[in-house]
Amino acid sequence: METLEPLGWKVVALETAGTDATYEWEFTDAGAPRYQRKTVFPERVFERIPASEIKRGITRILDEMRPDAMAIAGWGTADARACLVWCKKNQAQAIVMSETRAADGRRVWWKEWLKSRIVRRFDGALCGGESHKRYLIELGIPAERIAMGYNVVDNEFFGKIRNAEFGMGKFGELIEEGSKKIPCSATAPEAPYFLASNRFVERKNLGRLIQAYAKYAESFQQGGIESIWPLVLLGDGELRADLEALCGELGLKTTMGFSHGGTEHTEGKNLKLNSYKINISKECGLVVFPGFRQIGELPGFYAEAGAFVHPALEEPWGLVINEAMASGLPVLSSRNVGAAEELVVEGKTGFLFDPKNVEEIAAALVKIVAMEPEKRLAMGRAAFEHVEHVAPLKAFGEGLAKLLTVESHKK
Repeated sequence: METLEPLGWKVVALETAGTDATYEWEFTDAGAPRYQRKTVFPERVFERIPASEIKRGITRILDEMRPDAMAIAGWGTADARACLVWCKKNQAQAIVMSETRAADGRRVWWKEWLKSRIVRRFDGALCGGESHKRYLIELGIPAERIAMGYNVVDNEFFGKIRNAEFGMGKFGELIEEGSKKIPCSATAPEAPYFLASNRFVERKNLGRLIQAYAKYAESFQQGGIESIWPLVLLGDGELRADLEALCGELGLKTTMGFSHGGTEHTEGKNLKLNSYKINISKECGLVVFPGFRQIGELPGFYAEAGAFVHPALEEPWGLVINEAMASGLPVLSSRNVGAAEELVVEGKTGFLFDPKNVEEIAAALVKIVAMEPEKRLAMGRAAFEHVEHVAPLKAFGEGLAKLLTVESHKK
């Protein structure tokens, strides 16, 4: 957003509702950002607001704000369409922010025709990668009106702990997270683990990941690899009970979360919240279910992991891959993930696999553990450098700046 300031643009973040039914994120002011934040329905849950009410609320607040241009997230929701209609009625520039690919789901011709009629009304588009750009062109937006930079995260925030290991930060500095302070580690984790971060829904393919992990653990028991890593599944959702049951069927140990390390906790000797470390199992695989965690806790989980795994059957982008690479982690990813297309370089920043092939996923797990620690850390560093080059935080503002026209800047 800072990129827009030299151009004289004032940035206002428009939020439809105070919360949604999918994620339980706590409110944060993001450290006094350089933009205003307005919420149309601050006390409401997005999914429980009728479309007609959303349209009226969006129209009312836009009539008050009178923006010259809008960057609109997608086109398929009531609030996005209300923003587009307002822009067309009031001669404001409408830029769609899209991470949709042709490969995402089954395409039906008449739905694509209707979608094209909507998308053609936008004045430009901000997207994440080449596959997203190609799909926008198919829908009718000229290539010259499309810019990159949509799918980025604050790389510095996610890498603030782990990247100290690579000499990219001050060794031993304290990272503040609310009232807690977490010391940076200057050495590689003694007991790394596989980390995945998802909603527990069918599309995320966690069942096959657990099956692949069981095969990986079995290869350890047969002496195929020197040490076994636990599998940490961050998140929650409707399939949690099924996933826990699957672990039991496959003979994998499970624990429900990280403890504070005190003697009053049954896992106290094995699991420590502040360092996010786990003791390695000597007998069989261990799957950890820490539950849903707030964003301030995520860098700690990334910092102690050995590799990040994203097995989704399909994913338009997958910002968790950005987060993991910013944290200096090698990434093992499904080939059908937008972020993997742009960020995962086979053998350099990670490894790719067929998400429906359990054997292939297991082989990727074995491959990363079998690497020499120095080579694995070098791959993590390459991942950090690559995401900083391809998807730096500033790319979002720079992409928008390319699309904003002089004619739309009236005020």
